[in-house]
Parts: sequence; structure tokens; C-alpha cells
Amino acid sequence: MKYVFKEGVCFVKVKGVLYDQEMENIIKFPKKKNIESFEIPDDVVGIKKEAFKNNTSLKKITFSKHTTQIGKRAFKKCKKLKNIIIPSDVKSIGNSAFEKCSKLKRVGFDGSVPKIGQAVFSGCKNLKEIDLPSDLKKIPPYFLSECTGLQEIKIPSTVESIGDSAFATCMSLKTLVCPENLESIGPLAFEDCTKLTSIEFNEKLKTIGDRAFKECTSLISVNMPDNIDKLGVGVFEDCKNLKEIKLSQKLEEIDELTFHGCNDLEVIDFPQKIVSINSFAFSSCRSLKSLVLLNQIKKIDSCAFIGCVSLKDVELGENIEELGNSSFQYCSELENLIIKSKEINFGSLIFDSCDKIKSIKLYKDTNVEQYFIEQGLQDKIEYLE
Repeated sequence: MKYVFKEGVCFVKVKGVLYDQEMENIIKFPKKKNIESFEIPDDVVGIKKEAFKNNTSLKKITFSKHTTQIGKRAFKKCKKLKNIIIPSDVKSIGNSAFEKCSKLKRVGFDGSVPKIGQAVFSGCKNLKEIDLPSDLKKIPPYFLSECTGLQEIKIPSTVESIGDSAFATCMSLKTLVCPENLESIGPLAFEDCTKLTSIEFNEKLKTIGDRAFKECTSLISVNMPDNIDKLGVGVFEDCKNLKEIKLSQKLEEIDELTFHGCNDLEVIDFPQKIVSINSFAFSSCRSLKSLVLLNQIKKIDSCAFIGCVSLKDVELGENIEELGNSSFQYCSELENLIIKSKEINFGSLIFDSCDKIKSIKLYKDTNVEQYFIEQGLQDKIEYLE
């Protein structure tokens, strides 16, 4: 043991490990010593930020049963660390505490941890198993992002929210079962989970954040519970193999880019309360063949269905008030239109490059009729009674 003074502060060094003066906190663990296993002394309650960061030899760490705090980046890039058991007395784990521990395979919690920071296990590419605390309420942002070897995760029933990018780029994750008390899924939470084939939503779920399931390219069908009242921007963007979707009956709008690039999506059954389909919501849905937009839908925003190259039949209900710019542009197979609304605010280029239109059914003496006459399509018009 020897005392070390830095900037007027006294520290204690034992076998190369730097502690505070009371030897209750580890300040710095030596990087260069070839130590494969280390047991935290019983009197140590805290591991300070970056204490073990970038260690290249440590394979096993045994925490003291009295440890209460693991600081920010405390074990970041400990590249040989394999297994971790978080003791029951730990009350807080700082941001990125175990980030990019590339050999880490298993994580266990002996008790609850009231405060868990962001990105705690982000980038642990070989992590296969993690047992989350049984009373966990929130999964923090980036918590397990880029854990590319993680194939399954059991989320405790107590969890109410999943944070931003919490499981993003978990490219081996195959199934998601939402716990019974989950109310919100944050933006990008499961983005780029390319092997995710199944999502089992719970009944209490209310909101799904922006791009939460973007590029989940193995998803084929989604069945939403009817409590969901908000879908963010691009929730299922570029889910290229998604074929079927049942939407929540509480939704009042389909936000921007929600299903953009869902190449295999064939059928959409719109809920009764939908009033608006926003920009690019279904753009480039290349397998969509028919579209019935009745109910309460009032607005189809710009580029909402642009590039739906298999779309042949479109029926627009009597409540449609606005068709935005390019809303059906490049729907190159479009043949039949039925428009029951008598007064529509038309944008520009709505049906541009829709060169196969054969029939347009509408009411006589309306601005809708006038619009299509101005587009040079008067010979395609048939009148509704």
C-alpha cells in the first residue's frame, strides 16, 4: 500500500489499483498488468467512471456484495470480460458502463437496480443471455443496441416503456413479446433487427415511436391491438417483406413514411377513425393492388402513395377534402378510379405518369369533374348516380 497525491487529493494504491483515501471507491485499475481475474474488496461500495475502461486482459470480475454504484464507462471496452453478475446492493449503473465488451456472453442481476443509464451494454456483440431485473420499469435508451448476437430477450412484466434505440441493430433477435404493462415503445427501439419475424403486442400499448421497427426486413405480418393511438414517423419503414398489417382502431392518422418501402405489402384495411394519411405514408409499396379509402378520411397528403407501381383500383370516399402534391404519382398500373367526394382541394402532379387510367367514376357538375377535364381525361369519366 502506498499513498498518492494528485492535485492535493490523497489516494491509496494497492497492487497497482488506485482507491480513494477511505478505500471505498476504485478510481483506476491498471491497464498494463496481465490480470485475468479480479475480486472487488468487501469494503468497496463504488467503481468510479472509466475505472476499468479499455482493459485488455480482465476476463472475470467479482463484485463485492457491498457495491452500490458502477460509474459511467466503468468497464467500457474490457474486451475479454465474459460473464457478469450484478449484486443485489447495486443501486445505479452509469451510462455505457459495459459498452463494447466484445466477449461478454452472459449478464445476470441478483436484484433490482433503481437507476440504469443509457447504452449500458451497447455494442456487446457476443452477448447471448441477459436476465433483466424482475421489477424493471423502464428499459433505457440504447441499452442493448448493437448486441448483434442476442437471439432472444425476456422483458419483465413490470416494464412500462422501452427507450430510444434500446434494441437497435440486434440483428439476431428473432421474436418480441411485449410485456403486459408496456405502454410505449421509443423511437428506433428495434430498428435494423433484420431477423425479427414475430411481434406479440400487448393490450396496454398506446404509442410506438418514430422508426421503431424500421428495416426489420424479416417481418411478414403485424397485428396491432386496438389501444394504440399513436404511430410515429416511419414506424415500419423499409420492412421490405411485410405483407399484412392490422392497424389499431384508435388511430386517427397514418404518419409520414409509416410504411414507405414495404415492397410486399398487399392489403390495407383502414380503421374507421382515420382522417389523414400523411406524406410518403405508403410510398413505394410496390405490391399494393387496390385501395379503398372510405370512412372518415379527409386528407391524403403529398406523395402518400407515390410509386405504388402495382396499384390498379382506387376508391376515395365522400369525406375526402384534399389530395396533396404527387399523392398518386408514378402509380403506373392505375386503371380505375372511383371518387365519391364532390369538393376536393387538388395539389399538383397527383396522377402524373398514371398513363393506364381507363375509368374515372365521379359526380357530375363538381370541381372533381372539372379537375379531370383540365387534366385531359374527360373521355375516361363515368358519372355516379
